[in-house]
Amino acid sequence: MKVQKQMTDIEMAFQILQEVNQPMYFRELISKVLEAKVGRVHSPAQAMSEIHTQINLDSRFQHVGKGMWGLNEWTPQREAKQAEETAKAASGTSQRRERLLEGIQEDYTNASAGREDTE
Repeated sequence: MKVQKQMTDIEMAFQILQEVNQPMYFRELISKVLEAKVGRVHSPAQAMSEIHTQINLDSRFQHVGKGMWGLNEWTPQREAKQAEETAKAASGTSQRRERLLEGIQEDYTNASAGREDTE
C-alpha cells in the first residue's frame, strides 16, 4: 500500500479495503492501518478504538457481520433495493385486487344465474 504523509487513518482503511477488494475483520484492518501509519502511536488501544469509531461513523464502510467490514460501494444501492421492494409490494397489491375482482364477478354471475332460475 502506498501511504501518503497527509492520509488520515480512515482514508488508509478505505484504501486498504479497496486494495484487498474483500471484507476484512476489523482488528486486522485496524492493525494494517496502524502498521502503515507514519509516526509512532502513543496508545495502541486508544488508536484502535478511535479508528474503529471512525469506521463506524463513515458511510463508505459497511458492517457485513461478525466483525467484518467492507465498502458500501460493493453492495447494491439501497435505492435499487427499495425500488425492487416497492415493485414487489405493488405487484402483490394488484394480484390481490385481481383476485377480489374475480370473486366479485363470480358472485355476481352466480347471483344472476340464481335469479334466472327463480323466474
